[in-house]
Amino acid sequence: MTQQTKIEWTDFTVNFWEGCQKVGPGCDHCYAEARNVRFHGDNWGPGKLRRYVKGGIAKLRKINRHADQFHDEHGHWPRVFCSSLSDIFDNAVEPAWRAEAFKELTAATNTRPQLLTKRVGNVFQMIPPAWAMKWPAHVGLMITVVNQAEADRDIPKLLDLKARLGIPWVGLSMEPLLGPVDLTGWFYGFDTPCKACPKDEDCECGWQMRRDLPDNIAPGSIDWVIVGGESGHNARPTHPDWIRSLRDQCEAAGTPFLFKQWGEWAPGECCNHSPTRSERIATWWNDTWSFDRLKPKASEEMHYDGAPDLYRIGKARAGRLLDGRTWDGLPT
Repeated sequence: MTQQTKIEWTDFTVNFWEGCQKVGPGCDHCYAEARNVRFHGDNWGPGKLRRYVKGGIAKLRKINRHADQFHDEHGHWPRVFCSSLSDIFDNAVEPAWRAEAFKELTAATNTRPQLLTKRVGNVFQMIPPAWAMKWPAHVGLMITVVNQAEADRDIPKLLDLKARLGIPWVGLSMEPLLGPVDLTGWFYGFDTPCKACPKDEDCECGWQMRRDLPDNIAPGSIDWVIVGGESGHNARPTHPDWIRSLRDQCEAAGTPFLFKQWGEWAPGECCNHSPTRSERIATWWNDTWSFDRLKPKASEEMHYDGAPDLYRIGKARAGRLLDGRTWDGLPT
């Protein structure tokens, strides 16, 4: 069997090509771009040619061929993340490459491909006609959402695709999480605003002005939420309350929730960490993070209104415990 990945929410990664272009704030410190540069690639950015991965199709076929053995050992069919070093709905990709990839994904019925995209607006135009008529029952679709603006813009598109195409499950990859996000409207449906109140403002009667769900979208259509902090040299901290809020929203709605990692920054209580003399600290203050280095016995002075301090201790030490446990929800 081919080597498994260390990514917590999947079993294998398959890339049919490598390269992409930044399309949002979540892409600012892209690990795949950094990897490409480290191996002397030049496949990122506007006008850059993507690199065809010769072994991508062979790897998917091998996973599919040995899926029965994997199922016997692990109790589920192999989950395959497509694509960890690219975006299958990237505009700059050769159409023939994408057609080949969809053909192989269609045939790999013993796997459970997880298509993740930051370009949900391209999905309908780029899938093959057969998928538009009947989406493969073994393939799921996820989008990246890092803040409320992306949630409001892209979740309606994702849920519309699910309803129109019969996608078996859809999910959100909220990594790196860069702000608080309210998903309750998509879990339960939006309140109908009072017509007497100004547009795009909170109603005086207390109802929040939010768009109603389209008729073809049922509340609770989000099947999975993955949340994680950012790792890498320039990683941005994620406020613990943003993560806890999403966990609580998912728990209340019965939606599987998976906490992938704290990333580079973590609160001390998550891993019994004691600050060192010269450690980098991020302190929440006035709706943003401020950064400083701890001075001896000064940590208590760094707290503002009970807000959390996060310490830069690295992804491995930070781990993925949230309130003392791991959260590994998966879509059925």
